[in-house]
Amino acid sequence: MSALPAEEPTNPFRTQQGGGPRTVTQLRAALTAASAADREEFEAQLGELDLDDPEEYAALVRAWRHRLVMRTRPEILAAVAASTDPAAPRFTSEEILGADGHQEAGR
Repeated sequence: MSALPAEEPTNPFRTQQGGGPRTVTQLRAALTAASAADREEFEAQLGELDLDDPEEYAALVRAWRHRLVMRTRPEILAAVAASTDPAAPRFTSEEILGADGHQEAGR
């Protein structure tokens, strides 16, 4: 009897393998829906790519897929909103990590 591999929990703050737009056309459409300014910036950067450097192309696509996640995931938008809430509790790095710089067990 073999054990099934454990499913890794998804992290809403990271792009997931195989998630999001899968083609440049899909990425363009998603960027247009999220932000016309982002779409224009993506197009400008895409237009400047060296066609002989596939890694440069891949890096651009990764960066813009990540940016799309940051602009559209409800969990991220809620975290950003909470971070700007003047009534939200504030913690110093010492309070979070402890005096020795290591994370406290209770946090």
